[in-house]
Amino acid sequence: MSATIDKLPKSMPAVMAHGPHDYRLEERSVPRPGPGEVLIKVRSTGVCASDIKCYTGAAMFWSNEQRVGYCQAPVTPGHEFVGEVVGLGDGAAELYGLKIGDHAISEQIVPCWNCRYCKSGAYWMCQVHDIYGFRQRTFGAWADYMLFPAGALNYKVPKSIPLHHAVFIEPLAC
Repeated sequence: MSATIDKLPKSMPAVMAHGPHDYRLEERSVPRPGPGEVLIKVRSTGVCASDIKCYTGAAMFWSNEQRVGYCQAPVTPGHEFVGEVVGLGDGAAELYGLKIGDHAISEQIVPCWNCRYCKSGAYWMCQVHDIYGFRQRTFGAWADYMLFPAGALNYKVPKSIPLHHAVFIEPLAC
């Protein structure tokens, strides 16, 4: 783990989705990267149509007696983002070609790498389907800091791309 982690705050404000129309600004611990993980300071984030649908209570996002919803509340929303690398877990620098201070993004789906889709190379169809901002393993970017878990597909963003443009990489690639 990088030495800069020790200089980070212990807590941060984060939007937490608890249910339809129930989003709260709460204090959360700043994550610390484990092996293969990347910690970013969020520099720009977007609001997607799925974020609005989740907030307004679209059926697919929330559980009820008939179905299991997609959103695993409480969770920090936000799957359109770009950030500055501030922490690297063991092996992450080599795995992703990232260093402290780089701008980085991560594909919105974090593959499990074990299901039939991931094993066949179609990781975007992953059965587990952990998408940033909706699942407990993949808290989103509506916070000061965000963790890219091990197994995520992370990329360096050239600093020549302004952050307010780089935030559109995910929606344009979707």
